[in-house]
Amino acid sequence: MKGPFVGKLKPLEHKFKSFFFWLCRGLLKKGRPGFDKLDAHRTHRVLFLRPEKIGDMVISFPVFDALVNEYPHIKISLLGSPRNFSIVRDDPRFEKVFLYRKNLSDFRTLKAIRQEKYDCVLDMINDDSATTLFLSQLAAPGSPRIGIGKRKFAEFYDSNYAHADGIGRHIIHNTLKLLVPFGINGDEVNHYAPPYVVPEEMAKVDEFIAGRLGETLIGFNLSAGKPNRIWSDERAEQTCRELMTRSEGVRIILITAPSDRTRGEKLQEALEGRVSLVPAGKSLTWVSGLISRLTLLISPDTSLIHIARSYRVPVVGLYSLAPKNFRRWRPFEQPDGAVVSGHEDDIYDITADQITTRAIEILKREKLVAG
Repeated sequence: MKGPFVGKLKPLEHKFKSFFFWLCRGLLKKGRPGFDKLDAHRTHRVLFLRPEKIGDMVISFPVFDALVNEYPHIKISLLGSPRNFSIVRDDPRFEKVFLYRKNLSDFRTLKAIRQEKYDCVLDMINDDSATTLFLSQLAAPGSPRIGIGKRKFAEFYDSNYAHADGIGRHIIHNTLKLLVPFGINGDEVNHYAPPYVVPEEMAKVDEFIAGRLGETLIGFNLSAGKPNRIWSDERAEQTCRELMTRSEGVRIILITAPSDRTRGEKLQEALEGRVSLVPAGKSLTWVSGLISRLTLLISPDTSLIHIARSYRVPVVGLYSLAPKNFRRWRPFEQPDGAVVSGHEDDIYDITADQITTRAIEILKREKLVAG
């Protein structure tokens, strides 16, 4: 569902969930007093709850990798959503992937999950979520429930890191606190874990860029999940022209969601074919593979920024002036990788010159253009 109805229905959904929580509160099982840590050596199969967006899933990969690197015997299953399924569908990290669809099929899914008898359930949502609260209670009765960032619902988890002292930290650092009950220090593990791309798709990516080897490949993502994060096509064109003028070796690859493909085609035409457009019909994992081959990515605040940073690809991100959101979701461990709007609700005032300047600064730092 799209349009103005979404904004009206979301508050109603939250009110319904609050009412349902109040109605069922007495039936919820509280966390175990004095629970400290799990016996990881006796924990064999765990379920992670992540029924959110693509970006939320991408920043979770370091948690999965750190857990299995420390305890290779543990098998991981995942409850995702239709929105993030494409990024984990073929990922060998997971023994099983379930989907929370917000319809009657969820009862069958929950039944299938309970039959697996997981040793532990981890709620990855960094806030109070009535949805994952109930799922954590029902998915594996009797097994420990581990949360992150819970306040109102903290008493219903056996372990919860509220990260009150980590409000200024990146969402990846906070999410890694889920590993504390396993005896793993999230600050000491590898924070970079990219999506899995099947070899066949990666070969197609390399085929696409084969004629561009030796060039400075800059990806420019025109799309965003929200209208207020979409930048003007006129400024995007201006930025592309300036970047290609500043360095002959720069080649720009335009990335768009299917719904924005016409915008990409018009921009490609306006630039006389001097930029490439990602072929139609490519999957998100194919785009992830492409991003891994880039020199730099320019993008509004979307999941592609987190995919790029998982490959250690530098980014120039366009962000609105929303301090809490920016602190948590800024480009990971790249302090110079963001241009922040003067508006809290949109990025419309960011200029082409700001983006070009930031991109050139990063390319110079990486010694990819002349200083």
